[in-house]
Amino acid sequence: MAPLPSELQRAIEKGKLTDEQLRELITFEAEALGLTYEEAVERAKARTLPRTHIGADLELLVQLLPA
Repeated sequence: MAPLPSELQRAIEKGKLTDEQLRELITFEAEALGLTYEEAVERAKARTLPRTHIGADLELLVQLLPA
């Protein structure tokens, strides 16, 4: 997996992600699994992502999305 963009890394370290940054992070991790943002969100909600640390991260990130 490629390194996170520095701005996104700093936001994660501060624990303050904007909604846009959250979607960017989901997209970044989805790409690591060969998925699009939409596919990752759908699969996270259906709990059909791979049982890996990335899949678990994605499920948590999707839960943090605003309704």
